[in-house]
Amino acid sequence: MPGKKKEKKEKKKKAQEGEELQEGKKKGKKKLLLIPLALILIAAIGAAAVLFVLPRFGINLLGGAEPGPGEEEPPKNLETFIAGEPIEKEDGEEVQDATISLDTILEEGEGTLIAVRKPDKNSKSEGASSSSSAVEPEVEQYTYIYDVTSPATVVNRYLDAVLGGEEGFVFVDETYLHLEERPELSDTLGALTIARSSVQEGHVFQIVVGWSEASTLTFRVSAPEGAIHEPPPPEDQFGLGSQVVETASLEEQLDKIKGLSPAQLGLEGESMEEYEILPVEGFVTVDGLPCRRFNVYTRHTSSQGAYRNIKSIIMLSTDQQHVYYMDPTSSAVTELR
Repeated sequence: MPGKKKEKKEKKKKAQEGEELQEGKKKGKKKLLLIPLALILIAAIGAAAVLFVLPRFGINLLGGAEPGPGEEEPPKNLETFIAGEPIEKEDGEEVQDATISLDTILEEGEGTLIAVRKPDKNSKSEGASSSSSAVEPEVEQYTYIYDVTSPATVVNRYLDAVLGGEEGFVFVDETYLHLEERPELSDTLGALTIARSSVQEGHVFQIVVGWSEASTLTFRVSAPEGAIHEPPPPEDQFGLGSQVVETASLEEQLDKIKGLSPAQLGLEGESMEEYEILPVEGFVTVDGLPCRRFNVYTRHTSSQGAYRNIKSIIMLSTDQQHVYYMDPTSSAVTELR
């Protein structure tokens, strides 16, 4: 009898072990199934990022997408900036608003044309049909976008190539007023407009240039209606009675200051060539006389680069007869004898 009881206990124990083994296998299958499901979920999330998230940032990893309205593949070596379509003159000759592009003055490694946007004819016509006749037509704009390493250097070289001379551009403001003085450019931020007469009568051929640390260098080229005009002569050009007070040009006044000795201006050194003299736009009145203001700097270099240190503020009357010194700290003005 004792032997039979022992045998029954062993059979019961084996049966229990068999059930536990089967249960373990089932649980193992469930665990194995969870791993593929997790991988599928991760892959689905990644696909959603490619399809929906990245395109919002201008990134398309799938390829095959068409350019946006007006966009086209940028050429390797763009030779000209254009605005508008060619116009046929009475003698049959075709003319067009065009000038040299930035590519023509870029040196190797300085920058690359990354996008060209031309006017979208379709969207313009649709907008015109749905708009009121009182709304002015939109000016066609051609946009050229560059990725450059040093915007100020590149833009200055481009300006050297197109200002005056054969290209004939000048600085203008938003009303197309001719600005005489050239702005000082920096890599941090910049915006300027140059223009010349258009081949279309009653229009100007203008280029608006802009850049910042957070954006690329952009040239917006168009030919809106308008005309470049000169500033009116300053009222102060006339003295008492009929005596005319001559107004010296900016170049003449710069030569005047450079011809003085540093000692005459309360500065150190042997020559004004040791200093950097920069004009400030506009005129100020001192003792009833119109004067141009000039900031006088010394240049220094350090491990972090070059920088300026203002040493003096000079105001020179437009008749070249009076020189004033302004203290940079107190703003007190004194005439230098």
